[in-house]
Amino acid sequence: MEEEKQRSEYLAKTFQGLEDVLAEELENLGAIEIKIRKRAVLFQADIETFYKANYLSRVASRFLRPVMSFRASSYEELYDEMNSIDWPSIFHHDQSFAVSSVVKSHIFKHSEYTTLKVKDAIVDHFRNRFRKRPFVERYEPDIRIHVHINDQNIRLYLDASGESLHKRGYRQDDTFRAPLSECLAAGMLIKAGWDGSKDFVDPMCGSGTLLIEAGMIARNIAAQRYRTYFSFHNWLDFDPKLWKKVKQEAKENERVFEFAISGYDYDQEALNSATANLRGAGLKGYTQLTLMDIRDMPVQKKPGFLMVNPPYDDKIKVADIDQHYKDLGDMLKQKFNNWEAWVFTANLDALKQIGLKTSKRIPLFNGPKESRLCLYEMY
Repeated sequence: MEEEKQRSEYLAKTFQGLEDVLAEELENLGAIEIKIRKRAVLFQADIETFYKANYLSRVASRFLRPVMSFRASSYEELYDEMNSIDWPSIFHHDQSFAVSSVVKSHIFKHSEYTTLKVKDAIVDHFRNRFRKRPFVERYEPDIRIHVHINDQNIRLYLDASGESLHKRGYRQDDTFRAPLSECLAAGMLIKAGWDGSKDFVDPMCGSGTLLIEAGMIARNIAAQRYRTYFSFHNWLDFDPKLWKKVKQEAKENERVFEFAISGYDYDQEALNSATANLRGAGLKGYTQLTLMDIRDMPVQKKPGFLMVNPPYDDKIKVADIDQHYKDLGDMLKQKFNNWEAWVFTANLDALKQIGLKTSKRIPLFNGPKESRLCLYEMY
């Protein structure tokens, strides 16, 4: 009988509204004991499943491994508990580390002081045992440690990701800042049921985030295919051979996309950025970009799938936001018959100007902004 694989508990973080998508991703990859939390999912997995989750999940923004949880009623108790942890079993004294704290407590009122106490406890533990100490490195540490405090409840985590997983590694041009996280864009596409079985259009594509995420789903390209580094590479139990196997299997599962992906925008600088980013994602040959205003869009001759994230009139200003959304609605009515059209926005007042009845309204959050992903079925 095959020996049962050892499993550990992990925490995956995501956008509010995408917890169910993340839970389904993890279940499909082989995770068990899945529990949905607000903007997060707890799960258990063996190390191979954990590696797959990091590499393949499209909506997780970060993975954490719980180390310890306890209660403390003072900074002295916090220090003592942190100092009692067997830190050399977690990382080596030659490695650098960083600590970040999220604090919501009437006792631990200052996150910076909390972070300092945790750092002191870790450094003192190594110094007392080995007369050597790891170095604190703020920007590019080998090991990242997170402390979450809610009242007197303290939870300690190891960060598996490093930088947020929305940084896929395919962006070649950041001069045109994307208003949409890659994780949120992928989650929207999954929620909408995009599977690569028809043509795809984004009439306001900007730097190409929706185009790229749609193309990667259509071709089954791993979400982190172009990312070279994760923090768990520096964990003492990292298995490079198993990691290589996970990446190779993902590459073998890529497929050909037989339909068209088209992006339009009225800003040439945005299209230049999209061109570079699509090339970085290996999708240049699958996409077509056109400089065009939505009012000049051509009539679509066959059915397809449209998704657009129009400006909200906050960071990207529009002269007449209501007219802009009215023009979008007119374009859908006149040019996209028999299309499935999805509009995502945080400007719920301007959304009314589209002038079409929604078939679905999915609540999501773009950071702190309450938003809606709306389906218009264009018969």
